[in-house]
Amino acid sequence: MVRMKPTIIDHPFHVIKLDYVSEAPLSALEQEAIEKYVELHNGSQAYKDVLTRLHTYYTGTDKILQQCQGLVNNLQNEYLLLTPMLHYLQEGGPLTDTEIESIDESERVCYDTQPLLTQLHNFNHTYDAYIDGLRAAEQEYATVAKQQEQLEQLFDVFDDNYFSPIIKDYKNMEIDICTLDENFDDFRGAFCELIDFVDKMYEARAAFLDQHVQLHNKIVELDKDIVALFAAINGDEPASSN
Repeated sequence: MVRMKPTIIDHPFHVIKLDYVSEAPLSALEQEAIEKYVELHNGSQAYKDVLTRLHTYYTGTDKILQQCQGLVNNLQNEYLLLTPMLHYLQEGGPLTDTEIESIDESERVCYDTQPLLTQLHNFNHTYDAYIDGLRAAEQEYATVAKQQEQLEQLFDVFDDNYFSPIIKDYKNMEIDICTLDENFDDFRGAFCELIDFVDKMYEARAAFLDQHVQLHNKIVELDKDIVALFAAINGDEPASSN
């Protein structure tokens, strides 16, 4: 019996290799099965690309997190230089130029808010870029569970509607069931490795979020202080607690 040359598709996710019993044409079921098999590989590769991007992002944020942390520290230092002014403002408003001149220079309070505003601008520029990247990553992360669920369903559909029927009716099929069974088993193994990679991505995200939450909490507290400072400078009434 003459065997037809095998189908070999060097797919980036997993090499597809199928032998045939003869050179006879494939049945409609077999032709459709190959198309669905390739589609299943395409979906798996697309899912792998998403996971790889997310893992790369979550494990590669150290530099920008450190930059944001450094800018927050600079911002806090500038705020601390101005906190004595907040005390004077709350006690009775800013001093006149004559009153300032009468105070020893070593005891004068800093009234120059420009360095604080400069640091605030620098921080906002870097933090906005960081948040844009984070938002994009989290939007993609939100699709992960659904993508995996859909792929697992497609595996079941392929098994039920194509793989199992071809195996059961192997006597009337041109695809060699031994190579089909072996290749499909290898494919499922590659997909299981991908699911293991999902866990690594989750772990990377959890470690990242620990750092992000710490930074976020520090920013929230400093933001309250700076808002209160400029409210005092502008003579705004403090917000009611009711």
